[in-house]
Amino acid sequence: MTVRTETSIEPPAYRRPAAGPAWRRTLSVLAKSFARDLDDGRGFLWWPVAAAVGAAFYFAPASEPATVELALAGLGVVAALLLVVRRHPVVPYLAVLVGLACAGFLHAALATRLAGHPVFPFERTVTVRGHVVAVEDRGKGAARLLVRPQEMEPRPRDGLPPLVRVTTRGRMPAPGEAVSMLARLAPPMPPPLPGGYDFARVAWFAGVGASGFTYGAVKPWPQAPPPDTRLVLLSGIETVRMAAAGRIRAALPGDTGAIAAALIVGDRAGISETTNEAMRIAGVSHVLSISGMHMSLVAAFLFGGIRLVLALVPPLALTLPIKKIAAALSMLGTGAYFVVSGMDVPAERSMIMVAVSLFAVLIDRRALSLRVIALAALITLTLSPEAVMEPGAQMSFAAVVALMAGLEAWRARQGDVADGGDVSLLARTVRRFALWTVAALAATVVAGLATLPMALYHFGRLAPLGMIANLVTEPLVSLLIMPMALVAALVMPLGLEGAPLAVMGAGIDAMIAVAHVVADWTPGGGLYGRPMGWTMLAVVAGGLWICLWRGGKRWLGLIAVVTGLAFVGAGSPPDLIVAGDGSLALVRQEDGTWHKVGGKGGFMLDVWMAAVGLDPAERLPLDRDATCDAEACWLDGRPSVSVVSRPLAFGDECAVAAIVVSGLEAPPWCRPAGALIDGRRLAVTGTLTYAVRLDAGGMVDLRETGRVLGIPRRPWFAPAR
Repeated sequence: MTVRTETSIEPPAYRRPAAGPAWRRTLSVLAKSFARDLDDGRGFLWWPVAAAVGAAFYFAPASEPATVELALAGLGVVAALLLVVRRHPVVPYLAVLVGLACAGFLHAALATRLAGHPVFPFERTVTVRGHVVAVEDRGKGAARLLVRPQEMEPRPRDGLPPLVRVTTRGRMPAPGEAVSMLARLAPPMPPPLPGGYDFARVAWFAGVGASGFTYGAVKPWPQAPPPDTRLVLLSGIETVRMAAAGRIRAALPGDTGAIAAALIVGDRAGISETTNEAMRIAGVSHVLSISGMHMSLVAAFLFGGIRLVLALVPPLALTLPIKKIAAALSMLGTGAYFVVSGMDVPAERSMIMVAVSLFAVLIDRRALSLRVIALAALITLTLSPEAVMEPGAQMSFAAVVALMAGLEAWRARQGDVADGGDVSLLARTVRRFALWTVAALAATVVAGLATLPMALYHFGRLAPLGMIANLVTEPLVSLLIMPMALVAALVMPLGLEGAPLAVMGAGIDAMIAVAHVVADWTPGGGLYGRPMGWTMLAVVAGGLWICLWRGGKRWLGLIAVVTGLAFVGAGSPPDLIVAGDGSLALVRQEDGTWHKVGGKGGFMLDVWMAAVGLDPAERLPLDRDATCDAEACWLDGRPSVSVVSRPLAFGDECAVAAIVVSGLEAPPWCRPAGALIDGRRLAVTGTLTYAVRLDAGGMVDLRETGRVLGIPRRPWFAPAR
């Protein structure tokens, strides 16, 4: 036998360094790194991103995309498929992304048309007869009803909307009951601000075609036809939810019971505005809405508990796949929690994510991975493409993606770590507690940073102390509140919920106290104002680049993140905002002070103030210098603004005011010095925003910067009259 010695090994061949400029070598290294990630299936993580971009391109504009744009999107899909067939070495993957973006655009358009239903045309008083689908107790004798109308007098020309949402006082009907009511109905509310949250779009996909309030209490409708099977099933679920919420509030009065009901059955109606606002400022309001955290905790406790019980029975543990059995049973249990919680849209997204993770366990795949999240996102976009525009969906997926990317990076660095050897139990316990504390802190920081762009854009608010509040409240929610909520729900049919609810209530009280303390410490309520949209898109794009790629190239995403953050304060809010009904205007004077001209404003004014960085709780300064009578409100300043509510006021206001605003149609001779914004224009545009410029002579120049309604009008808005 011949023994090969070290001297017999040939030296490695000399390799000449790659020739060419440094940038070409860098590109070559990057190309190889991208190729490795794509070979490892990393490219799949970008599929839902591309589909979401396509859906966003459909939903974001103020006007409905034209048929030509839809056709171009279809051609984009076809062209992308052709490029894939050609087997180009670089283009196929990019073609797949382009194709998915076009498919996302077309799917969003198709889903919008499939969800089509009549929308109530304009505000009017009608008699409604139908069946109650859901009842939400608002406290103080008020309730919000979801009604499926069977008859309406006078009947709308385009037909009955599938569902109507009304607020009523007095008698509270039961789910499934046939009722008759005299109600003041209006079309679903459009966005209060261009680019703002679109209540009408949400109502469109929920099947709600009108909203309003009742005159007097609702009455029984004895001649009603019998409800269908689906309505009977839904009303039965609602009855169970209402009964459970009543028992929870009876055991835990006040905000404590209201929050407990929100976490167990999804009923948030009884939470006071003070507590709601404190939790928003402290950055912990996400706890109140059943979403990914709640579904994940319920699934984790069910999975761990069932697996532990099965493991304690040796014959079962040794002969059955107890891990898969626990995954299947916990999926059923989490599904039951989803049904009892009210099946809201955020809970539906979370249920999809949990179901995909548990299904991965059933097929022997890793339950916690970015691929599972990408698959859940694709399923969510397939079922509900409108979710791409929802702040809750954006923040939920952003937090989960960032946390999972951080977990993957930690796993890659950690490798196989020893458990501590023969060190004492005390030392191991201290070490694990320290690791848990560091992990909780890191998770809070990562999730907070990931959701910051969406929170800032949609709510104009930062939570500078939110990480502190979440670091304290997350252990309360994870280790005390939600476990006791699960136990209380399981034993409630036996009437034994008192003890777990008491423990849960103690945790909720502590969480509320933390929220109030942090809110008091937060300067200015965390209000900042809404930044320019492209800056937040740049931050999100850079964050996705960092999370979804591996290796050194991922840090190229910092370029986009830093660029977006650098220009956050570069833009300026509009100088003039005019309500779509012409009843209200918010104007910034030459000296920088803001003034409200017109009606009270309510919720709409709150949204405007938050968008421009003003505290909605401090409305009094807005009313200074503005004068109102029965015919008009006017502000003398630079610029001078008048809001006309009666026709007789046009004669004076058109002569003296630089800007005249009215929901009425102004007479032809009304020619103010600056601009006329009357009902004829607002009927086409909805709420308007302007940039205002004043020259040395006091002349006013208005430049429109945004509008709510476009041409052609979106199908979820009431048709133009």
